[in-house]
Amino acid sequence: MSFLLLGIDSLIACFAVGALVGRRSRLPYAALFGVCDAGAFLLGTALHWTMPEATAQVVSTAALVGLGLYLVVVAIGAQKVADTRWVWALPALLTLDNIGFGLIDHSWSTAVPVEAAEQALSSILLAAVGLAASAAVVRAIPQVHRNRVLTAGIAGAAMVVAGPLLLALD
Repeated sequence: MSFLLLGIDSLIACFAVGALVGRRSRLPYAALFGVCDAGAFLLGTALHWTMPEATAQVVSTAALVGLGLYLVVVAIGAQKVADTRWVWALPALLTLDNIGFGLIDHSWSTAVPVEAAEQALSSILLAAVGLAASAAVVRAIPQVHRNRVLTAGIAGAAMVVAGPLLLALD
């Protein structure tokens, strides 16, 4: 079960933005986290890229916080819902740590596809849990459920809070 820790960033990010992802889009969104994480791991392993872990963590955190601030500012200043299409870029933005994880041994072996599959499965499962938990919270608070601007603002604030949390966990 320790392989689930590989997708903890997916859990936190999906809990933060889950209210912005429609019911029919939840499974594809969770799958996108898995595909991006596994792909980044394979890319890092195959190309032997070097990236300091601290750099990957800071860039991923900055992307999460930046998108969160965007949502908060637009929700505060707008009467209509913020453009939430940017949440679909989040899985790709959070893959930098996985590229670095693929660099650990700098070799391609038969274990690499297994590790990539574990990362994908971990990210998909934890992203789905985060999306489900976020949806449950939104359903429990009817005012948030009915007001997309408020939902976008709360999701943005959750992303701003999630950024340092992810940094602390990595």
